[in-house]
Amino acid sequence: MKFFRRHSKLVGVIGVAALCLAGVFCGTIEENMLALVPQRIKRQVQLFEHSPLSQKLIVIVSSATDEQTRQISQQLQQRLVEHQLIDPPRPVTDNMVQYMLRALPARFSPQVQQMTEQKLTEKSVARQLADFYEQLFSFQSFLVAQLLKQDPFYLSGIMFDKWAQIGRRASGNYEEGFLSARGGTLQAGLYDAKSSVSDWAGAGRLQRFFTEYQATLPDGVRAFFMGGLRYTLENAALIKRDLGWLTLAGLTCLSGIFLWFFRTKRALLIYALAVLVLPPAAWVTQLLFGHISAITLGFGSVVVGLSVDYAIYVYFALQQTSPRVTDTLRRIRPHLLCNFLTSALCFVALLCSSVEVFKQLAVFALVALSLAWWISLYVFPPYFVGQAVQSAPVYTRPVRPLSFRNACLISVLLLLFGVWGISHITYSQGLESLNSTSAGFKQDKQLADELFSADKNALLFALGRTKEQALSNNEQLAAKLPSALPISELFVSSRTQIENEARWREFWNVSRRQDLRLLLSREARKKGFKADSFDSFWKWLGQTDQESDVDFSMLYNPVLQLSTELYAVVNVVPNEPVYEQAADGQTAVFVSAPHLQRELVAGVKQEAVRVFCLALLFNLIAVWAVFKNFKETLLCFVPVILGGCVLFGCLAAGKIQVNLFGLIFLPLLVGLGIDYAIFQLMKYRLQSHTAAAVYPTQALLAAGLSTLAGFGVLVLAKHAVLFMMGLCALLGIGGAIGAAVWILPAFRERIV
Repeated sequence: MKFFRRHSKLVGVIGVAALCLAGVFCGTIEENMLALVPQRIKRQVQLFEHSPLSQKLIVIVSSATDEQTRQISQQLQQRLVEHQLIDPPRPVTDNMVQYMLRALPARFSPQVQQMTEQKLTEKSVARQLADFYEQLFSFQSFLVAQLLKQDPFYLSGIMFDKWAQIGRRASGNYEEGFLSARGGTLQAGLYDAKSSVSDWAGAGRLQRFFTEYQATLPDGVRAFFMGGLRYTLENAALIKRDLGWLTLAGLTCLSGIFLWFFRTKRALLIYALAVLVLPPAAWVTQLLFGHISAITLGFGSVVVGLSVDYAIYVYFALQQTSPRVTDTLRRIRPHLLCNFLTSALCFVALLCSSVEVFKQLAVFALVALSLAWWISLYVFPPYFVGQAVQSAPVYTRPVRPLSFRNACLISVLLLLFGVWGISHITYSQGLESLNSTSAGFKQDKQLADELFSADKNALLFALGRTKEQALSNNEQLAAKLPSALPISELFVSSRTQIENEARWREFWNVSRRQDLRLLLSREARKKGFKADSFDSFWKWLGQTDQESDVDFSMLYNPVLQLSTELYAVVNVVPNEPVYEQAADGQTAVFVSAPHLQRELVAGVKQEAVRVFCLALLFNLIAVWAVFKNFKETLLCFVPVILGGCVLFGCLAAGKIQVNLFGLIFLPLLVGLGIDYAIFQLMKYRLQSHTAAAVYPTQALLAAGLSTLAGFGVLVLAKHAVLFMMGLCALLGIGGAIGAAVWILPAFRERIV
């Protein structure tokens, strides 16, 4: 009991961390590209992600001959069904001709009526029967005989042609259930997967199946899958490897810092701080958002470096001053409070972003930093005292700042370097920069692009509050275009269906049926067909007063339900200006890969500028509230500016394409860079013999290197977003630390 009373606060903190860690494991970890895009284009990306193609499992086979490719594609389809990895292709009916005929009345538009009239002329009927007669002597004679009896005018061909127009929108040809290119040697099948797009385990099962299946194929034959599940698998694998590797690398770097600066058992609590604050931060984030992004968890290694800064400052202050803890903490508390506010306010600015991942990062960091600040001041101090200053084997080598002249020279050079870098920096503008994939994936994607060209094709969405309204808006959209949308002719609204069925009944009046029956009989006798050969067709035609019961969604469903009050009809269209101009952004939205990339670049830049300006404003107010001195307030931003110059100059010099989300590091650089300036200015403000003890330069170096160990270690990540944030941290924070240690003191001595 005495032990628990003495260590009650620490035991309580450990207990809370353990409970929160259990809560994190019980929650949901997701990785969704929607969480990485600004609000202004979120709907477009959401529509793009929820298109029928992106929701499909795309199975691609490549071989030397078209026959071999077709055989393997059919065999692979059967194996996938047997292993319950895909839903079996749904046979609509054994009689496709009759199915298409029954669908015709509900889609009997004025255009279809005109096409029907052309098929019913004496010349067309004679030519059609002649074609049937010739085909009866081919190997397809049985199928032709069935077609001749059920549809002698071949009216079902109108519906078949409408369906074929959908396939023509793709880069390849759609035949026998497969999309093909390269003369049939490259084929793709589109299936409904048993697993959802974000199911990591399901993606893993698919990968294992294809790995085993590929081993059974002859040399020169490739079989693989693409689609949302493949992206999920690639990102999940990289993030999983990153988390393990980054944790190990971060701990190794922190161990090196510990051995260089501390080497005492008591100092181990400093780095235990991160372990205590990360689980509550992750759990709170998960509660607020309903899930937590894997990128946010990766960002946890960042908070490792940030959260230990407060404990490091407290440790050095208590180790190198008198054992009166209260007096020392009273001296250092304003500095720690200012440091906390500047860092926290940058994340508050990030919270104002419309990008969900940035909001998650902000909540995560705010919770972690708040806990770290409180634990450093109110839980750890008793464990940092009681050891003689002389026996604390910390690094004590003095650090000499530059002279004013040299500081000015280096600052000017860095400013020029930064301006040059800003004017020469390049950005990775593709959506692929949001996903991190392997070399094998990139090779497979090159083959997939031959079948599904992202540059040639685009998606045109008709929106509505209900399914009926979305279908109606799609019909109105088609009326504005020079060429009709095939989807609008195959999937019609209830109102249009009623009008078409009325038009069908009016068209097939008694007089027309009698005339056509005589015409068909006369032409049939010329070819030797029996008079009763077409009785099944006339019997069906006599029942056309009944409503059509054909639902094409069993073949292909272009209608998406995005929410309880938003439906969308998807049209695959050429990537041409006429289709983009037809979209008003409200009832119709046009989405293409190049268009989305342009919008993404503009959106992220706008977000970065807005958050950066907010971070500057918030930090300016916070620093002024502490120093209440104009010159010192401006001096606090010197490390930030010079660190930014190092960042942009090095990125441009290294010809590194900046992932758009590297821009979001700029507001973080503001808060982090200011922290080191505050430390230095607080030290010089004391102007007493205790200043060096309360604010030793070694504390600044240890805190800065710990931040780099936690933040900069992300540069080792394979995931593009994490890597870019780590690289920016390594360059920007490294530059800010150097400016705070060697340049800022020279300016402060001359200016203040």
